Amino acid sequence: AVVGHMGPIARILVIALVAMLVCTAPAEAKSNKQRRTQSLDREVNARRSECEEEMKLDARCGASQIDFDNCILRCVSETCYDSVYGADALEEGEVDVVRGRTFRSCARNELRNLKVAENQRSKEDARRSAEAM
Repeated sequence: AVVGHMGPIARILVIALVAMLVCTAPAEAKSNKQRRTQSLDREVNARRSECEEEMKLDARCGASQIDFDNCILRCVSETCYDSVYGADALEEGEVDVVRGRTFRSCARNELRNLKVAENQRSKEDARRSAEAM
């Protein structure tokens, strides 16, 4: 109804604006998802760095580079390591990109789930504190 009373230039501007909004919404949502994934990747990488330092001190992990790498992966996430590499650990010289991606995805999901659980506990604690007052 309103568009019918507009001039041709105003009508074109309204259509262009609507088209812009429709086209940018999915890109923005994807961008937010990418940011969350990048944030989780940074945390997984930080955990990996911590594990590297810890495993340097562990005599069981220093026999070879592949033993060291397997120890680091186990340290980052025992659950993900067992799921991805447990039945077939990495061997000297082996590069398995698919399992590497699967492991990182698993570690991100594990971290995400821990954060969700932590947030829920915090909310429940805050609710209990408010009820106690």
